[in-house]
Amino acid sequence: MKKLFLAGLCLSLSTLASAGVKESLVGKRLVLDLPDVECAGLSFSKNGKDAAMYAELGQCQDPLPLRVRWLDDKTFILIEKVRISNMSSPRSFLYKVKSINKDYVQLTQIWTGWGDLKDDTLGYYLK
Repeated sequence: MKKLFLAGLCLSLSTLASAGVKESLVGKRLVLDLPDVECAGLSFSKNGKDAAMYAELGQCQDPLPLRVRWLDDKTFILIEKVRISNMSSPRSFLYKVKSINKDYVQLTQIWTGWGDLKDDTLGYYLK
């Protein structure tokens, strides 16, 4: 029984590795690995081009619609879809996948805003 479980685990991990990071995230919901968090995070559509960002407080039902642009297999930009003002450019969020396995992913958000803030790595459960 243990050998069967181990073989299944190896097969699923090798499938994730061969599929590539991009393919592993398409169609998935990522929920932040923080205490008492139920909906904050990201979701990727099955078409691979759209995403949504969810906040925890009052935003679970009203996500921020985004489009996805993959720079390579582990780096992507999320770009705001709804134009708030004709005077400003859309918000964008730059991420690099640090690690991924069957049910957990670590993303490093690369700081692109004003000032000298450090990049931030957060963990997410894959749903």
